[in-house]
Amino acid sequence: MVKNILKNILSPSLIREVKRNIRRAKNMLKKADKTSLSDFKKALAELGVQQGDKVFVTSGFANLNAKGYSPEDAIRALMETVGQEGLIMMPYYPPVNSMDWVKSGEVFDMRTTVSGMGVMTNVFSHMEGVVKSAHPTKAVCVWGKNAEQYASLHYESEDPYGDNTPYGRLLATQQSKSLSLGVVNLPMFHAIEDKYQQKETLYYAERIFDVPLRKENGEEIICHTKVHDPAKSAHTMMGGEFAKRFSEPIRKFVRFGYDNLYLIDNTLLAEAARKEFALGHTREKGRKI
Repeated sequence: MVKNILKNILSPSLIREVKRNIRRAKNMLKKADKTSLSDFKKALAELGVQQGDKVFVTSGFANLNAKGYSPEDAIRALMETVGQEGLIMMPYYPPVNSMDWVKSGEVFDMRTTVSGMGVMTNVFSHMEGVVKSAHPTKAVCVWGKNAEQYASLHYESEDPYGDNTPYGRLLATQQSKSLSLGVVNLPMFHAIEDKYQQKETLYYAERIFDVPLRKENGEEIICHTKVHDPAKSAHTMMGGEFAKRFSEPIRKFVRFGYDNLYLIDNTLLAEAARKEFALGHTREKGRKI
């Protein structure tokens, strides 16, 4: 109830600041060593991130407890690790949840709207060679081999995670992985759900929404898109929590900073999830179709 009241009276920027302060307060109660850039590179190697990997990255940079390196330093280390044959994708979402953004009527401007997915995503979005997919609620930033092909025409798909989106294209790619840096978010799991779960078990609102979008060339269009319904998913686990059901080789992790770094093989997770869905399981604990 308190959370809903705050959402109604605070601006998105203030909500982000409140969340940051809560995270800092929680971290102050934890004991964790500072981490260096060398530590970060070693952790990537321990996880098994390698040349040619195509990784979807979510991040909470503060949870890395970094000393002497910046978000850009960490991104460049990851670029070096996957190499020119690899790919890095990061979420570029509105500063509030999708449904609240859609209801606000605001235009998602690919040139100026700040992503609510953390400092690393916003730094990454301005780096050389990075392109954005155009979508008002589930855009991504992409760098690496064939980045523009992965990002293209996202706004044309009513399903924001469907086959003809960056998520679907990444899911269909060899060496597709999800890398979570200090968080348990797993956006790629929505692509797995949409591909393999039954329609009635998905977490979308019942109708398609018309959402304004301003592309990077300044053109304003209307995007027809499904939007997740918070009421349907309020009591379910996140995709990252679902992935915790599995161990190696599907999911690897190392302790780092205040939390963990996770590497998940999207292809192996998709196959495991497909089998669970066929048995009537969903990502909601204990729930069957």
